[in-house]
Amino acid sequence: MDDHIPAAADFHIQASPQVATIQKLVLKRGESFLVCDRCGDFPAHFEGELGFYHEGTRHLRWLELRLNGERPLPLSAEIAPGNDRIVVGLTNADVDGPRGVGIPRNTIYLDRHLALSSACLHQILTISSFHAETCEVTLELIFNADFRDVFEVRGMHREERGRLFDEERERGSVRLRYRGLDDVVRTTTLAFDPPPMLVAAHRAVYHLTLVPNSTLRVRFTVTAANDDGPSGPPAPPAMTAPGAAAPAAAGTRITTDSDGFNALLERSLVDLQMLLTDTPQGRVPYAGVPWYVAPFGRDSLITALQMLPYHAEVAASTLRFLAHWQGRIEDAFRDEEPGKILHEYRRGEMANCREIPFIPYYGSVDATPLFVVLLAEYARWTGDLALAGALWPAARAALDWMSTYGDRDGDGYLEYATRSRLGLSNQGWKDSGDAVMHADGALARPPIALAEVQGYAYAAYEGAAELAQLLGDDTEAARWRRRAEALRAAFNRDFWLEHEGFYSLALDGDKRPCEVITSNPGHCLWTGVVDENQAGAVAKRLLAPDMFSGWGIRTLSARERRYNPMSYHNGSVWPHDNAIAVAGLRRYRLAEHALTVATALVDAARCFEHGRLPELFCGFPRHADHGPIAYPVSCAPQAWAAGSVLQLVTALIGLEANAASGRLTCHGPMLPPWLRWVEIHDLRVGSSSFDLGISRGRDGASVELIARRGDAELLVRR
Repeated sequence: MDDHIPAAADFHIQASPQVATIQKLVLKRGESFLVCDRCGDFPAHFEGELGFYHEGTRHLRWLELRLNGERPLPLSAEIAPGNDRIVVGLTNADVDGPRGVGIPRNTIYLDRHLALSSACLHQILTISSFHAETCEVTLELIFNADFRDVFEVRGMHREERGRLFDEERERGSVRLRYRGLDDVVRTTTLAFDPPPMLVAAHRAVYHLTLVPNSTLRVRFTVTAANDDGPSGPPAPPAMTAPGAAAPAAAGTRITTDSDGFNALLERSLVDLQMLLTDTPQGRVPYAGVPWYVAPFGRDSLITALQMLPYHAEVAASTLRFLAHWQGRIEDAFRDEEPGKILHEYRRGEMANCREIPFIPYYGSVDATPLFVVLLAEYARWTGDLALAGALWPAARAALDWMSTYGDRDGDGYLEYATRSRLGLSNQGWKDSGDAVMHADGALARPPIALAEVQGYAYAAYEGAAELAQLLGDDTEAARWRRRAEALRAAFNRDFWLEHEGFYSLALDGDKRPCEVITSNPGHCLWTGVVDENQAGAVAKRLLAPDMFSGWGIRTLSARERRYNPMSYHNGSVWPHDNAIAVAGLRRYRLAEHALTVATALVDAARCFEHGRLPELFCGFPRHADHGPIAYPVSCAPQAWAAGSVLQLVTALIGLEANAASGRLTCHGPMLPPWLRWVEIHDLRVGSSSFDLGISRGRDGASVELIARRGDAELLVRR
């Protein structure tokens, strides 16, 4: 087996055994986020991602609360329902006195609230005494900053770092500073209210007198600042106040008869709200916490597609943002080319110093066709020809890239080969260095044409034809339809493996098929590039025991040489990958297969912390005695995992919009056995909106039109 991975850089995420064993709580606002333990702390002895971050830098590495020199005992820890704050309950251990136990355990209660605003971490600590006598206690807050770039926290080694300044202390505040190799001074300021009795090295100390049934309150704020931030999207303005409404309050509302599924929907919506980040072009989904708090072309586009029927404004802002950052020049270091849509945009010291290429980086082959796919789908749902027309030049530039830089040998397939010395060797959504291989385990050599990317290209050409027609250019529309038809015919000829009854993962640089069984063809079902005669065989193979774990479809068959259920892309289960497969199975009327996968995903969600679907989980077979096995460094929340729940609803009901024709269609609506009814309120198509009730019956589901506002019609096709 050839284990050579041709990437010049290693961007893998290093797992910390310590952090993997604790419950982690996460908040995000704008460009800031925090990860803490269930006490609300970032303990000094833990390696890993715990800390407070802003614009790609960890501004607080160590934060511990101590009562009489000891860490308090945790009683409760939760994220508030709106994802706006962390609420922790703590109490004291036994405190020794001159004659034994001076303060018995469980007599002092600490109510700790953590919240974020723009570049600030706010903490409110309320101390209540239930001791029968007046007592004296010492409260300490211990802190420090390492100002490490998030890529260092992920595990990258740097030969040099900048300079840490001495701590600057005043009575009520402390300032920590660092000058990076990019010559930017990053500052962390801690302010205390009331001022502590003592501010010493890395600690603030209060001596408190607690009378019976008394309550005291201590507030402190951690503020992150840069003296000269890097170029790019400016830091967002202050976010909405705690308790701000989740997207469900502003857009379409979905309710069902299942309390469990309602909770999953609500969790997904508030997670998406947290990941939506203000940019000059509007709110854009950042990919995930803690490792991907940044705009990613592919992730943002797919998340916007998942949200589109219910929150179309996210698609509009995502399209505007990506059009603004569309490639203009040839830059090998960033894998940038004219018309190409960005892959990843990072801020921070390592980005400024070009130690990583994400400034922005354009090394993805699929974001560019997905941009056109999203624009076309946005027009179908909204009928917004003003935005479609304004972004048509960007779509044309993307299509031109697909025909030139994206297909350098002119064979009609989209292919990739990195040019950057620090670039990604694989540039599809499975971008690990070992994710594209042959049956013997040897890694494929570039340029590589991935199966699902040809599906995205097909959908982009179909979408371009619709857009051109809507904008009055029938000649252009006919051109893109011909291109789509030619690609579909070639794909079904060159990628089909007759002996497997399945599609190959990819064609390598020698046009040799990668004859391995993967989840990628599920995306091909979604885009419609699969021949009708082959769809049933694809579905059967995706649900075979070596591919379907019982919790979802694996990324790679358990029979393949490189299968590892604990790997990132070679045997794990990704919720977004499965939701796309469900949409594809429904497109080809493979209802039972779709229900099986959808049910598995919903079952899995119930087993994870906070009832949310993580970025991915391990692909071990399902057993009755335990839930799915967690992947140790999975992002949670993660945008397209949260969006997967919305995509399941869209797929199961078979929703399809055509705003230009004034029509909403439900194609073969169906509900799983665990749902009796679903109601969708204020579902918008163009200037019209619908309230729908979907009820499970013996043969599929019935659709009731509860209310309609506007002239669009509702069609239900069996």
